[in-house]
Order: sequence, then structure tokens, then C-alpha cells
Amino acid sequence: MDIILKTRRLFICVIAVFIFQNSAISHEVLTAKDAVAELLKAMQDNDAEQIREAFADNASQEYERWYKRKNSGDRFKSWLESDIINVYGQVIEPALKVSGNQVVVTGTYKNNDGYSSPANFLLVVEQGKIVSWTMRYD
Repeated sequence: MDIILKTRRLFICVIAVFIFQNSAISHEVLTAKDAVAELLKAMQDNDAEQIREAFADNASQEYERWYKRKNSGDRFKSWLESDIINVYGQVIEPALKVSGNQVVVTGTYKNNDGYSSPANFLLVVEQGKIVSWTMRYD
């Protein structure tokens, strides 16, 4: 009887470890580079759900120029829909430069509205989600 009880306890421990390891794997936090790379891939694929998923709930967007207001909350979500998702915005031949939780993306931004411009974006990532997107100018 004692051997049966020990075997059950061992089995329960093995199952608990297996569940914990699988849980930890599925909740792994992306690095800054990986989070931005996933956003760029989602933009290339025009995968609206994945684009939205790349951002933290408190994400913001701004233009580096002083006269443009920062978009956050509902204004950020509206900007993301109108300026990225609805017009199939993407970065052609993106290059990433990573410094800690900051990623600079350069390349060419274009959309299906006929807009094309050099890209120079600064994205800040926290806990695997993008929290800030700044459009920078030379």
C-alpha cells in the first residue's frame, strides 16, 4: 500500500512539473527585437489582429515634430487602424537596430494609398509588447 501511495505522489509531481513547464513556455515574453519583428511581419501580411496584438493596452504613437500631438488610448487605436491597417502600411526592406528595449526601424514605409517615405521609427518594448512608436525625421 505504501508503494502505491508513493507512486501516486510521484506521478502527481511529474504531472505538475509538466503542466508548469508548458505554462511557462506559452507565456514566454518576447525580446524587443522579436516583438518588433513580429509587428513588421504582421504588417507585411496585413494581419490586422496580429498588428493590434503587438501593442500594449497603454501604447502611444507620436511624430517627433513638436506640433503633432501624441496619440494614446482610443486615438492610438484609431491611428493604428487608419494609418497602418486600413491602408496596408508596411516597411519595405526593414533594418532593425536594437538597444535594450528600444528598436529603431529603418527602410521604406509604403501603403496602398500611394504613400511612400523613408522609415525611421523608434519603437519601445516593455514585457514583450510595444508601448511607444515614434516617427522620427532626419
